[in-house]
Amino acid sequence: MIYPVQASGEVRNGGKYDSLPYKFWGYPYYARNPQEGKIEMSNQSHGLFQPSAALQPQRGQATKSALNPISERPVEPKYLCFLKNTEGMETREVSQWKEERGIEATYILVSYTSEQFRTEEEQLFLHDVGEHAARAAGVQAYWVGCSCLGKTKEEQENNVWRISDVVRGARSLIIAVSNPIGKEHPGVDTTALRQWGTRVWTLPEVLLIPSNSDIHVYARNANIDEPMTFHKRNFATLWGDAPISRELIDHYEGNLILSSLELVTIALRCLHNRQKGFYLQGDMAYALMGLLRRRPTIVKTDTAFQAFARLSLANDNDLLLERLICILPSTPSRPWYEMEDQWGVSLWDVIPSTQVCGIADDDTVIIDGGYAAAIRWKAFAHVANLIRDSWRRFFFRYAFRSTSYLFIVGISLLSNGVLLQNAENANGESTSGSQIYIAIGAMFLSIALFFILLSPYIIRVLYTGKIWGTQAWFFGFEGYMDIATIEQHIFGADMGHLKWSTNGSPLSVHAPNEYGECIGQDPITNPETAEKVKQAINAQMGTERIFTLVDTYTLTVTLFSAVKPPVAVVLCGEEGGMQRALLCSYDWSTQTLYRESVLRMETLVLEQMARVGRLRLGLRRETW
Repeated sequence: MIYPVQASGEVRNGGKYDSLPYKFWGYPYYARNPQEGKIEMSNQSHGLFQPSAALQPQRGQATKSALNPISERPVEPKYLCFLKNTEGMETREVSQWKEERGIEATYILVSYTSEQFRTEEEQLFLHDVGEHAARAAGVQAYWVGCSCLGKTKEEQENNVWRISDVVRGARSLIIAVSNPIGKEHPGVDTTALRQWGTRVWTLPEVLLIPSNSDIHVYARNANIDEPMTFHKRNFATLWGDAPISRELIDHYEGNLILSSLELVTIALRCLHNRQKGFYLQGDMAYALMGLLRRRPTIVKTDTAFQAFARLSLANDNDLLLERLICILPSTPSRPWYEMEDQWGVSLWDVIPSTQVCGIADDDTVIIDGGYAAAIRWKAFAHVANLIRDSWRRFFFRYAFRSTSYLFIVGISLLSNGVLLQNAENANGESTSGSQIYIAIGAMFLSIALFFILLSPYIIRVLYTGKIWGTQAWFFGFEGYMDIATIEQHIFGADMGHLKWSTNGSPLSVHAPNEYGECIGQDPITNPETAEKVKQAINAQMGTERIFTLVDTYTLTVTLFSAVKPPVAVVLCGEEGGMQRALLCSYDWSTQTLYRESVLRMETLVLEQMARVGRLRLGLRRETW
C-alpha cells in the first residue's frame, strides 16, 4: 500500500481500559434499604403475589429479611437494689417503686469483674459496698449486675447490652475489686484494679459516668471506710493504653470533642485492647454500641464484622465502612478492626467514592458506584499510541513506505533496459531507448537503496519521541522484570516511555533528579525489596508473592506484593491527591472479589475507566 498505516496496536474500547464484566445479583444479609431485603412471596387470592406473613420481620427481631432493626434505649433500669430505712436492701422493679413514692429513683452503679467475684459469698461483698456507697452518696439505690440484670436468663442476656444506658443514669461509679489473699496492707491492690480494666465492658462504664465525678474503688479484704479515689479525668493512667483511652475520656468530659469517625475508630482500638468479658463474637461491636445513639438489635449468630458493619450502617459515622475498605493492612493476616494503614494515613484522610449498600455473608460487603477495570495476565500486547505529526515524519513515512515500490520499479526498468540493450547489440542497432531505461531504473534503485540504508534512522524518527496518548491497558505478571525488558515487549524497543511509579505501592522508591523533580526508581535498589523479590521466587501457597502491574495509560510500572494474583482494579476512594485502587482477586464459587492489595494511582485513570454496578467485596480471603 502507498498509504501509510498505523504500525502500533489497535484502539480498543474507545481508548479506555477493558471493563470488568461483573455484577453481584444475590441478596444482602442486611440491606441499607428495606426494599432490597429477601422476602419470599406466597400466592394469595385473586392471583396476586403478596409477602408471606410468616416471613415478615417482627418488631424488635433481626432476621435476614429485615432492614437493620434498631432496639429501643431504656430510659431507666428495670431493677435496682433499694436501700431500707436503717439497714439492708431489697431488689425491686423501678416502675413499681416510682408508683409508690411518686419520685424518680437516684442510684449509683457498682462495677466488678466475675473473675474476682464468682461465688455467692464473694458477691455479698458487692452488696455491702453498694449499700455503703449509696448511703454515703445520699441516693435511694444502687445497681449491681449480679442482682439487677433480670430474673430470667433471657432477660439477663438482653440487659447485658443495655448497661451503658444504666451507666448514663447513675449518679456515680463504684468499682469493687478483690485483693489477692495474703496482702498485708489494707489498701487497694492496683494489680486487681488493672485486671478489672481488662474487661471489654469496663471502658463504657468509665466513659459514660457524669463529668467531673470521682470514682471510688473498694477492695475486698480491705477497710471499706477508706476506698481509693480517682478522678474520672485521671483514670486512664490505670490502663495500658492510657494515651488512647485518655482521648475518649477527654471527649466525654467535653474537653476535646472528637468527630464521629474519630470516636468510633479510637473506641474500637481501645476495646480491642480489652480482650476479656466476651460472650458473643460481636461483643466488641456491642460494647461500642453503648457509646453511640442508634443501636441495632443483638443477633447472636453475627460475626464480629457483621455486628460492627450493622452498627456502622445504623449510625452516621462519616462513611466508616467505605473508608475501611480503602485501607491497606500492614500484613494480609491483620484483623479488620486494626485500622492501621500501611501507607501511614488515618481513616479520615480517605475520601470514599463508593457506597456500602449492604452486608453479605462471610464477612463481605456489597458496594456500588466504583470504577473498575480488568487486568490482562495472558500476555503483553502491542499498545496503540499517538505521536504528533511533523513535516519530517510525514515525508519519511511516505518515502519509507514507498521504498519497496521504488525498488521493484527500479529493478524492472533496469532489467528491461539491459535486455533491450542486448537485443540492440545483437541486431547491430544503436538507440537511446535502452540507455533511458537503465538510467531511470538505476535512479529508482539508488533512491530505494538509500532509504533502505537509512531505515534505522527513519524508524527512530517515526516511532520515537514524546507519546501524547496511549491505549489504556493493565498488564500483570508475577515476579520482577527490569523496565527496559517490559518496554521491549510492549513497544518493541526500549525508548524510555515507561517509568517506575513514584509512590504507587509501599515497595515504590523515588528520589529527586538534578532539577529537584520526584523521579521513580527501580524498587530493587532498596535492599529490603530486593530480598523480598528473591524470597518470592520460592514462595509457598498462602504466602505473599511479588507481582508487577503495568499501566499503559499513565505509562507507569508498579511493583507490589499480594497473596493471590488480582484480576481487577477497583477505585473506591481518594487520598493525598491520588486514587485508592483495590487490586482484587475473584472467587467464582461465591461471586466475591477479595482485596489483595491497595495501590495509589493518578486521578487521570478515572477518565479511562467505566463505572461498575454492585460488587461483593471481601476484605480478607481465607487461604489453604
